[in-house]
Formats: sequence, structure tokens, C-alpha cells
Amino acid sequence: MKERYFWVALGLIAISWIVNSLYAHSNQLEEPIFLDHYIETTTDENDHNYVTFYYLANKNDRSHINYIRLGDVEGFPQGDYFYTDTTAPHAIDTFRHQELRSITVKLRSFSDNTEKQSFNEMAVFYSDGRSSTAAIGEVIIHPNRFYANDDSRALEQPSSGGSNDGSSWDTFRATEPLAIEKIDFPFNEPIEDWFLFTISGKQTEQPLDSLKLPIHLEKDKSVTLRVDFKEKSFVNPFAFAIRISGTTADGKPFTNYAHYNLFPYVTQDDVNRIIEEKTGRVSSE
Repeated sequence: MKERYFWVALGLIAISWIVNSLYAHSNQLEEPIFLDHYIETTTDENDHNYVTFYYLANKNDRSHINYIRLGDVEGFPQGDYFYTDTTAPHAIDTFRHQELRSITVKLRSFSDNTEKQSFNEMAVFYSDGRSSTAAIGEVIIHPNRFYANDDSRALEQPSSGGSNDGSSWDTFRATEPLAIEKIDFPFNEPIEDWFLFTISGKQTEQPLDSLKLPIHLEKDKSVTLRVDFKEKSFVNPFAFAIRISGTTADGKPFTNYAHYNLFPYVTQDDVNRIIEEKTGRVSSE
């Protein structure tokens, strides 16, 4: 009798192990999934040519990224601020079956392209021989010296700041009489729908979509551009510049930039939703 109970118990243990193994396997990714990034950068070796990508990978995936390719631009892993001694991806957060990892790459171009390029996908090459085409949101790459082409001296930026809730502010001061004529955003997707942009100073504080341009500033007068994040979920990495341009009273054009950065914060519910959106597979969690 005891022997029969032993074999029944052993059988139940085996069935439980098989069920758990099948469950775990069903929650594994066939390949890493990249978050939707909204980033602009350049290939200029002296400025803005480092990009950090974030992606979900299985916990047991020990491969790392050898390099990435965006059209004629390639990116090779570099150490970042926190992990300067290694170029391997590292886990930012750990979930039931996956990890959120990041990899910082340095971009270089193999062409003399003088126009900006926009990408929604990139080729990723892994250390285990795999390669994949990953959806990445929208990444804009500007040609060399893009941020150095415009004179910013007429509208200087004495102060700026931000918070981990996605809000930021940038104050601009006129060094001579001028008119702000355009405030531009870089992306094809209407990214303004995710943010509330307000400007204060010369006029009472009001949203940009109701702002009357041009804004005329006398010397030493200031305006402040404030950005507030509307979303409750922080799953998208942002790194872009709001372009503020116009003309001085002497007729000289000027441009300056309000740079915005937001790092992702992902929960298990976010992971489940991202996997479903990217693969069509409904999570069993």
C-alpha cells in the first residue's frame, strides 16, 4: 500500500513539473521586444551620438547585442554612466519571466547624408548569431553638426530643470530685441497629444496650441516653456528637443532648443500589455 502511495505521489510531482514547465515555456519570448522610443539624435562624434535602447528579454537569455543598424547608420555598445566598465546589456528591472534591459550604443554613419532620417524599425544583431528586425517607435537621426548650425546667442537659456513625474521647464532670455516665430516638434507622430506644453512670461501662461505667435521680447525679457506629461504610464523612453526659432530686430535668424528626457518605468501589467501589443499573445499572468 505504501509503495502505491509513493508512486502516486511521484506521478503527481512529475505532472506538476510538466505543467509548470509548459506554463513557463508559454510565457517565454521568441525574441527580445523593444519598447517604443521617441528619440532624436545625430551621428556627430562631438555631440549627441549616444543612444540608449530599452527592451524586454527572457530571464534566461544570456545573449547580448553585438551591434544595431538603422539604415546606413550602425550603433556599437558603449559603457554608460552607471556601467562604464561593461558594454553588455544590464537589467534595470526584473519581472516574472522577463527582464527590462538597456544598451547604450554609439552611432556612426557610413554616408555623407545631409538630411534627417526617421526610423520605426532597426536591425539587431546578437552574440549568439541571431538577428531580428525590431519595432522601436520613432528614432530620428540628424546629420553631423545639426545642433551647431543655428545661432543661439540671441535667445540664451539661463536655467532649466525637471522632475521624475515627467515635467520639465526651460527659461529663455533675450539678449537683444527679437521675435519668437516658431516652436517645432521633431516627430511624425503627434507626440504633443501625450504632453501639455505651456509658455509663460511675455503673455499669461497658456497652452502652446492656443499661443499667438510671434512672441516679441525686449532685451533681458524671458519666457519659460513648461512640459507636463499627461500619461499615467511611463513605458516610453523620450529624448528630443523642442526647437524655438525666430528673428532678431536686426533681421538675424536664431534657434535654440529645449531638451526633454524621460526614462521608462515599467510594471508587470505594462510588460503583459507590451507583449500582447507587440506579439498578439495574451498573457496568462
